[in-house]
Amino acid sequence: MNIVCLGRIARQVFVPIGLAVAISACSTRFDAPSSLSSSEQLIAGERRLLAVEEYADRPALARMERLYLPPVALAVGADIDPDITPARLDDVRRQLSRDLCQRLARAGFDIRPVADPSGDEVDGEVSASIQGLRRNNVATTGLSRLIGVAVPGPLNPRVPLGIGALGMEAEILDRNGQQVAAIRWASQNHLASGGGVTTILDGPDAFSDLADVMDLSSVFADALGDLVEEARADNETDRAETPRGTCDAYRDLIAGEAADGS
Repeated sequence: MNIVCLGRIARQVFVPIGLAVAISACSTRFDAPSSLSSSEQLIAGERRLLAVEEYADRPALARMERLYLPPVALAVGADIDPDITPARLDDVRRQLSRDLCQRLARAGFDIRPVADPSGDEVDGEVSASIQGLRRNNVATTGLSRLIGVAVPGPLNPRVPLGIGALGMEAEILDRNGQQVAAIRWASQNHLASGGGVTTILDGPDAFSDLADVMDLSSVFADALGDLVEEARADNETDRAETPRGTCDAYRDLIAGEAADGS
């Protein structure tokens, strides 16, 4: 997987304490086989100043209301930093699953985390997988988090060393297994990605070596959600609602997988 971020973005962020941090978009590379059913229809796109590959069947998406979204998976051959325990990878999967569920719910879908045993048919299935993951350096991330508290406003400058990264693929298949949407996405957690919004006010998790990846979870969810929502906006759309609390189900679903050894 090779997503090249836009290299034309470069700026200086000056903070009151006299620290100037140069932040620029850069390449994020993950060497992992694609988990998409097909890559043939992907075209170059841009999400939050990041180069992506994407596809959307606008009429097909407009007709959908109910989507089955199983927990985010770890792709076969995923390019993952060594020494990350299965439990911590499950934490990342849990965050990604919940963020995707919430974003697609806001796009007007009724999201189903589990297949309905009553046989109530869904209109499509969302499949999302982690293609790559890079941990962040705890020391430099901690400095950036401290800056985030000291500097008011929406921008949280990053010390440009040891930045974490996440690579994802996702697609939506209709009832017949035909691809109606897909995205291939990867990013570091710098200002250009829209990430880097966590500060020390968010507690100990803001200083972990997966803090950047957790930040990027919602950025990826927004990329897929925006793709689908924009596609549906051009057509008369069937809209549905996801019941409150639905997206919390992924905690128990992924815990159950761990208990079963799956």
